[in-house]
Amino acid sequence: MAKAKDINLKQLVSFIKKSKKVLIATHQYPDGDGIGSIIALGEALKQLNKQIKLYIIDPVPKMYQFLPGHKKITKSLKASEKFDLTIMVDLGEIERVGSYFADHQHRGTTISVDHHIGGEHNCDYNFCLPHQASSGEVVYKVLKALKTKFNHTIAMGIYTAMVTDTGSFKYSNTTQETFEIAADISRYKIDYWKVALNCFETYSIERMSLLKRVMARMETHPNKKIAWIVIKNDDFKKTGACSDDTEGFINFPRSIEGVEVAIAFKEMKSKLYKISLRSKNYVNVAKIAEGFSGGGHMRASGLKIEGSFETVKKTLFKEIIKKLK
Repeated sequence: MAKAKDINLKQLVSFIKKSKKVLIATHQYPDGDGIGSIIALGEALKQLNKQIKLYIIDPVPKMYQFLPGHKKITKSLKASEKFDLTIMVDLGEIERVGSYFADHQHRGTTISVDHHIGGEHNCDYNFCLPHQASSGEVVYKVLKALKTKFNHTIAMGIYTAMVTDTGSFKYSNTTQETFEIAADISRYKIDYWKVALNCFETYSIERMSLLKRVMARMETHPNKKIAWIVIKNDDFKKTGACSDDTEGFINFPRSIEGVEVAIAFKEMKSKLYKISLRSKNYVNVAKIAEGFSGGGHMRASGLKIEGSFETVKKTLFKEIIKKLK
């Protein structure tokens, strides 16, 4: 599939204005940035009298079900449905929306609205602002260009996108503009505590049981600069937790003094691991992930590797150690 052609904001606005029926989607295993962003964008396009559909192949995680507008997101996509325009938010790879979406024959023009510089943007067009801390910030700029009338639903979506992708405005991707955007949308009665309570302060007993099992197996490399956790399928069976409950687990190994790179190995099935990488100061984990057909940000990225656990670990560690000082 051909690489997407880069477009500017004016061109993106033109595509949106010319369209009538728009599909707005984000990636599998959705996060706060993807979910909040598509809700905000969908609400804005409704103001332009567009027929919109918000699509995610996976259910909205419980922690984001407080968002106004989340019930409008569906995982149903009929083969007969036809769209003039499809906007993929917070990703560039069509396959990451899901296989059914990738095979859909009536997506119309496909455009990625994103802030990830890595990965293979393979839709028709790409509007990417890699210096923005979140896709929520990118969507904010799009909405300003569309002269959207901001409201509570839009503001809650964008704020949640921003606060989750910046770790409550404490990650290194946070900028002055991040705070300026947050200040601008604050006039629309954002419930800051409700966002924080749901995204960062409320956990099930099943999650806590899972965390206890996983943390008991946390390890560090002899060089003290790498720490990792392993989340096994059996852990979910034993605790009753679900995949969404692992959100934030990787922050524990990353928080260890002296650790530069943290890794979370999540067993998907026999000999297939979904891997999250985080770095603290200088290692570009996006570059490491790209070497395995993954991608992400300089300080946070993801990938998948097939093989036995020991083989997967050895292969990944070899690349990480090359980047350490």
